[in-house]
Amino acid sequence: MSDTSKIKKTEETSESIDQQQADAAKISAVLASGVFTRWMKYSKLTDKQKELYKVISKKSKENVDTLKKNFNRENIFEVENFNFWYDNRSKQALKDVEMKIKRNKVTALIGPSGCGKSTFIRCLNRMNDQIENTSSEGNIYFDKGINLKSKKLNTLELTTRVGMIFQKPSPFPMSIYENVAYGPRSHGINDKKTLDHLVEESLKGAALWDEVRHNLFDLGTSLSGGQQQRLCIARAIALKPETLLMDEPTSGLDPIATSKIEVLINQLKQHFTIIIVTHSMAQAQRVSDETAFFYQGNVIEMGTTKQMFTSPKNKKTREYISGKIG
Repeated sequence: MSDTSKIKKTEETSESIDQQQADAAKISAVLASGVFTRWMKYSKLTDKQKELYKVISKKSKENVDTLKKNFNRENIFEVENFNFWYDNRSKQALKDVEMKIKRNKVTALIGPSGCGKSTFIRCLNRMNDQIENTSSEGNIYFDKGINLKSKKLNTLELTTRVGMIFQKPSPFPMSIYENVAYGPRSHGINDKKTLDHLVEESLKGAALWDEVRHNLFDLGTSLSGGQQQRLCIARAIALKPETLLMDEPTSGLDPIATSKIEVLINQLKQHFTIIIVTHSMAQAQRVSDETAFFYQGNVIEMGTTKQMFTSPKNKKTREYISGKIG
């Protein structure tokens, strides 16, 4: 073979490898897309790329469906190299997040507005899957080491096991009783005695029973803001979740209502893992056992709340806690 032929053969091989890598990268991006955009991106692949997609997708599924062998049972979540994008990857909200969240503890997520806290907490029950043009890479493992991307864990099961309390109280436009009974009913529980017990137990668990026991059939929306938030907590715990996600649950409440919610959080951690997003440094110190500091999509530092607020290791953490950055 002449030198010219060898050079041409090498160039063709190099181009072939480059094209394979480019195809693989494109397919990985399709697989990482949210369910609403994946099929659109898939339809734009070439026939050759679609064949490669099937191979990579099958291998990826096998990996995703395998339990993480070294998952620590003291944790409820283990997050590894997790990235998240909005708007077709034009805006990256989370960058290489690594985190371990302990069971039956309160973990506070702190950081300035827009740093990724709320995005992250919504990834823990896959709520962000409902948003178009989003995608993610990396892994989040739950409970005994199951990957949240696994088809063995459907969205309904996940949202049942990982409840969500939003920033603004959102009771359904129905009675207090039906607000709490709604979840169990949707799971096929219709026996009146069973529902009565669940409603009472849940309202007691949310420290609301004594205030509403004689008015159970009043509209949930007729309650005060603080009571509505506790009603939403009762509605969440009626499904017996393992984890409660709270996205700034007291931001719109007065000091008295805020105090009641904080006391409740300390009681609930005996039975649930709680992850709370908060802008209040004082609140994080009052209610949490662990604290993670987010900044520009990165987890800068995580540790016990006492350590984070008394002797933070990272300069940015010290500056945020002291008010120098925000």
